[in-house]
Amino acid sequence: MDSLDPLNQLAGGNSPSPLLLIMGCIGAFFAGALITSLLRGSDEQGWFKQKEKDE
Repeated sequence: MDSLDPLNQLAGGNSPSPLLLIMGCIGAFFAGALITSLLRGSDEQGWFKQKEKDE
């Protein structure tokens, strides 16, 4: 039955395509850069810190 499966015929079997691997690496790089910039921005600008009142 596997030989009649149209998804296996399009994907070329079980191995992922090189284009898919390259795009995954590029996406992981940009996702890491986005997360890093958000974490550094929250630390430097104090986005989530509660302001202390002077008494």
